[in-house]
Amino acid sequence: MRVVAIVTIENGEFSEWLAFYESYADERHKFVCNEVIKRLDLQKAEVSFDVTDLDGLMGLSAREDILSAEKKLGLSTEIS
Repeated sequence: MRVVAIVTIENGEFSEWLAFYESYADERHKFVCNEVIKRLDLQKAEVSFDVTDLDGLMGLSAREDILSAEKKLGLSTEIS
């Protein structure tokens, strides 16, 4: 399944979000492939990828450390 997500960063900038996002790339890539990250502006990114294991990705996304970092950055995500 192909997913395109627009990520808005309310409490930071693209570079801060990217550092966070890349910090768990090895784990994420167990569940997705063909990932492309685009900076749209200082506080917005587009991420597209193919999901290979939805349950695994949902479990990763629910981890407390990831949720905490997302909250700190004030992230909101729109899936299209």
